[in-house]
Amino acid sequence: MLSRAVTGLQASGKAGIVTGRRNISHTQARLAKILLSDATDKICAEQFKARGHDVDSKPGLSKEELKQIIGQYDGLVVRSATKVTKDILAAATNLKVVGRAGTGVDNIDTPAATMQGVLVVNTPGGNTISTAELTFTHMLALSRNIPQAVASLKAGKWERSKYTGTELTGKTLAVIGLGRIGREVARWGRAFGMTTIGFDPIVSAAAARSAGIEPVPLDELWAKADFITLHTPLTKDTRYLINADTLKKCKKGVRIINCARGGIIDEKALLAALESGHVGGASLDVYETEPPGEAERPLINHPRIVSTPHLGANTKDAQVRVAKDIAIQLSDILEQKDFVGVVNAPNIDFARKSQLIPYIQLAEKIGSLQAQLIGSGKIKRINVTMQGKDVAVSEMSDSIKIAVLKGTLSHLLDQDVNFLNAGPLASDMGLSVNSMLVERQDTQFSNTIKVDFEMDGFLNFSRSISGTVFGGSELRIFEIDGFKTDIPPTGSVVFFNNLDRPGALKAIANVLSKNHCNISHFSLGRQTKAGKALGAITLDEPVPQNVLEEIGVLPDISNCSQVQLLDMPDKVFRIHQKSTPAYVAGDARPHVRPEHPQFSSGPTKKRPGYSYSALGTDCLGRSHRSKIGKAKLKLAIDESKRLLQLPEDYRLGIVPASDTGAYEMAMWSMLGERPVDIFYWESFGKGWFTDAVSHLGLRDSVGVHEYSADYGLLPDMTKYNPKHDTLFTYNGTTSGARIKDADWIADDREGLTFNDATSAAFAMPMAWPKLDVTTYSWQKVLGGEGGHGVIILSPRAVERLERYKPKWPLPKIFRMTKKGKLDEALFEGSTINTPSMLCVEDYLDALAWADTVGGLEGLVARSVKNYKVVEKFVEENAWISFLVKDPSIRSTTSVCLELDLSKEQVKAFTSLLEKEGVALDIGSYRDAPPGLRLWCGATVDSEDLEALMPWLSWAYAEVTKK
Repeated sequence: MLSRAVTGLQASGKAGIVTGRRNISHTQARLAKILLSDATDKICAEQFKARGHDVDSKPGLSKEELKQIIGQYDGLVVRSATKVTKDILAAATNLKVVGRAGTGVDNIDTPAATMQGVLVVNTPGGNTISTAELTFTHMLALSRNIPQAVASLKAGKWERSKYTGTELTGKTLAVIGLGRIGREVARWGRAFGMTTIGFDPIVSAAAARSAGIEPVPLDELWAKADFITLHTPLTKDTRYLINADTLKKCKKGVRIINCARGGIIDEKALLAALESGHVGGASLDVYETEPPGEAERPLINHPRIVSTPHLGANTKDAQVRVAKDIAIQLSDILEQKDFVGVVNAPNIDFARKSQLIPYIQLAEKIGSLQAQLIGSGKIKRINVTMQGKDVAVSEMSDSIKIAVLKGTLSHLLDQDVNFLNAGPLASDMGLSVNSMLVERQDTQFSNTIKVDFEMDGFLNFSRSISGTVFGGSELRIFEIDGFKTDIPPTGSVVFFNNLDRPGALKAIANVLSKNHCNISHFSLGRQTKAGKALGAITLDEPVPQNVLEEIGVLPDISNCSQVQLLDMPDKVFRIHQKSTPAYVAGDARPHVRPEHPQFSSGPTKKRPGYSYSALGTDCLGRSHRSKIGKAKLKLAIDESKRLLQLPEDYRLGIVPASDTGAYEMAMWSMLGERPVDIFYWESFGKGWFTDAVSHLGLRDSVGVHEYSADYGLLPDMTKYNPKHDTLFTYNGTTSGARIKDADWIADDREGLTFNDATSAAFAMPMAWPKLDVTTYSWQKVLGGEGGHGVIILSPRAVERLERYKPKWPLPKIFRMTKKGKLDEALFEGSTINTPSMLCVEDYLDALAWADTVGGLEGLVARSVKNYKVVEKFVEENAWISFLVKDPSIRSTTSVCLELDLSKEQVKAFTSLLEKEGVALDIGSYRDAPPGLRLWCGATVDSEDLEALMPWLSWAYAEVTKK
């Protein structure tokens, strides 16, 4: 509305900007009447008077008193006390601009102001230093019990031991909300020697790290933090962000600081945690009820609470700064000089300088629409293409890019975004924006703007929205992800996907009609007959949530969501601990994507919530032979034995070269005394056969018996001879076939059993009494880093090592004995070669996580649950099948699948999924039949596999299109 009025003004050449029913003119500006309804520094009134305005300062007015007099004023300046509500604005018949002497405008009904043509202005950044300093003051006071100690001393007491504090140096500071204030607090924390970690749903990992903050998932942040400081607004998503459940996840003794907004902390839960001693202390400047009442006294008066009365930006410097800034900004607006800090109509400043205002409006609307439709995730890159001789000019490029950013960031950030700060904010987030000018148009429209979003991290997908302008002023979205549409980007719009068949749209219309929701515009786009379609319904008023839910459950309807495309929609700030928001699909692609697309069978996905910032660093740069180095290695050995539930007399050691090195170490050290039976049915097992015959020459010396099977089958295990040494693979990583059980192994055997259990350890129950030598790799079931393997020896294997000496020389890295006896040091923390202590820390992290999911039983259950997701999908789709036909011998970790596709089609199939970023590295092993190999081990979340299954169907449909 505001921009349209500006466009009309420029066309007429009149000297005034019409904003709804208000008119700002140069003459009127000199006679403007300004009300200061909150206490502000005297410099504010002085600035207005120096510019020729009439100023009244009346702090402390009641709502009714303000409503009675507000109609006299052209401008209103408030801080946080005055609530500029819809009814106040309705009474403000002459009001043209309301200014907030500060950053937050949550006390101003911005959409209502916009609809009435009232500009809303703030002074972003004016309070950054004062609030950050207060936060750090609280942190220091809390850590050293300063307020309590001061009160005690003034009461005539001398209680030094009672107020023993804690140092900040060496502690972990967790910052929730990485805006200007949060980043400033983190910077000071680092100066005090603190480790700074942080969470923000929008700021990219690269931008956080560039500020010296290690980004971590919210669920992981709680357990790491010694101090937690909050710097988010209060929204439906951040209300009670710190509650009884999240406090339980925190380490005992955590200290919490809140100088942001009351209501982010559940005060009852905080009090209970203080009483129990789980929380070491808290420091609060803000409260859910301000001023706090008697009900809040137990918390405020708690001996481990530091409390101040919302001092936030209450410094002389900050008050002078924001008071002066807001007066200058309002005066400039009233005098038509500049439009700095305008929250709800920042495009006015551009409107005065450009003849292509509708395209700037269009760019902002497309950015807004993109931001509301993508769901969660972080935007990696925005590509803006301007096509047509009018918009594809260098003079328009920056304006269009800024407009897209303004529309986008207004929905994503915890602060107000305008044309001035959109660019710097995007830079802070590490968000890159590319623009392309294409003078020659490839559509039927003369000028268009196309905006592509590329998503960061594991949500690697892109969405494209294109728009144009009809008749010089009518904005239209004409394409979304290849769907031809005709959507005026205004008001409340309900988007949905539906199957293109009779009855779907009628059902939606019936629901809207029944609930008295009036349709003003409708658009439906489709690509193929009877396929998935994209619908958009524009309504006179927003649709209530219950009506939206009713539409969402209709037959053939999916991904129903509502967006607001007013000139200035409410800003939305989201903190998702874990969620899967609706993604309105613009084509046949499924609407939900796996949060983590790593389904590779090696190395495998890291544990849920993994962050390398969680790893210990105290042994890095130290010798593995040092006391701390050996202790870490010994801990890895002991924890592995405990979690694997090894018998007491079994040894476990860390050896070089992953499971391959461990298995070869065992073969070279112990084979050659007896005939050898080798059972293999996949690539690695076949490799052990080659080693035994070609490299050790066992066929000629003691005899080698080969029992093999094709991929998907097991050899005849009844050929097992208890007098022979036996080599086999517990779980075939490349074939997806595992042994059903170990009952075929004799208890009174004379030979040893050697099994490669790299895809089985920690994922399947192991029959330890049947197993003499077991090897596995860290990089499999627990998602560890490669380079090291584990060897497990039974007493029978130890006896062989000490008694038998092979005929061939042993490389140093294979030697497990000294002077004819087992080198026990190898199984107590010493290693043959230099291990990566970083990999050791990574392994310890995975072992610790295993306990959180129920130990070995929990790990096995997670793997089985994952396998069941795939099994159900295969049962429902005839075009896909298991490589292993016998369910009793199917692997639950390395799941191998066949497709009724050619080798070339399978390659195209996996490439599509990788390009979409939904499944990485899932092609079958190079020697196996063409197909898929999905890792379903314990570190994979079943939700990710469930999200992946529809993508398999989509990829199949894509590669089989005629």
